[in-house]
Amino acid sequence: MKDLTFASPLAHHFRAYIALRRSLGFELRSQAHILQKFDRVLQQELSKPGPVTPTVIESFLRSLDKLQPLTRRHQLSTVRQFLRYVRQFEPQTYIPDRLYEPAGSTPHVPHIYTDEEIRAVLHQALLYPLRPAQSRGLTYHTLIAFLYATGLRISEALLLKLGDIDWQQNLLWIRRTKFHKARLVPMSPSTCDHLKRFLIDRAGKGHATGAEAPLFVNAKGTRLSYSTALHSFIRIAARAGVRRLNEANPPRIHDLRHTAAVRRLYLWYQEGKNVQALLPVLTTYLGHSSVSSTQVYVTATAELLTEANRRFEQHFPL
Repeated sequence: MKDLTFASPLAHHFRAYIALRRSLGFELRSQAHILQKFDRVLQQELSKPGPVTPTVIESFLRSLDKLQPLTRRHQLSTVRQFLRYVRQFEPQTYIPDRLYEPAGSTPHVPHIYTDEEIRAVLHQALLYPLRPAQSRGLTYHTLIAFLYATGLRISEALLLKLGDIDWQQNLLWIRRTKFHKARLVPMSPSTCDHLKRFLIDRAGKGHATGAEAPLFVNAKGTRLSYSTALHSFIRIAARAGVRRLNEANPPRIHDLRHTAAVRRLYLWYQEGKNVQALLPVLTTYLGHSSVSSTQVYVTATAELLTEANRRFEQHFPL
């Protein structure tokens, strides 16, 4: 493992753990460096192989004192996962519970867009930006509608090439994913129709139409960048009047993925399907590594709760 060195008494566990996780498709870039930091603490606190003790953890926590709460939470979480692995070999290994997580480190709560908000955002996307010389309205309108319809990560959508679209079977070939596992994503006929109209408009502006050309491009015809898409969406959502209740941070473009997942669960509830049994299907569709990752998207919106209550009353009437 290039640029990764471990010298503590648990060095062999660090190397084996990282090799195992990477074999499962996890990059572990930032996590590997966090583990190196933990290894340096172990070099000072452990003189020989053995279980990690509360004293060692306290020393590691002191090394995090000057970090922001979310960063501290992430680093502690990475170490906790590693210690769970080590406990297989050292049963007395101490694993700090979540009480050690710093105040103010609660993960971002996703904003689930209502139908009205989606319509308002799409309307403003057609008007963005206001300067006619930089007309890109259909690009952002299509990108936002596309993310809402497919539930793709914004990074996955921006990496798509024209050759990744199978028009005969209405499929997307997602090749460069978060966990390096390619997958096929089906599209509805209406999504395909929208994409075809977008590509006609795109070709009319002189942008490349070959299989290797990026699907979403900027005014110069090069791939739309991640940062540009994020900042543009924030402006579009603000113009649409979309706000997060009781929070200063604006809704994110990634929240469209959360919304797509929740809407799919809601539709399954409406259709009377066994949602728990279908979670693995949603996991595969979203490109998650496990069902537990998908459960993050199972956000208790008012619609979901109402539908769940209705189903409960049908099966267990009072």
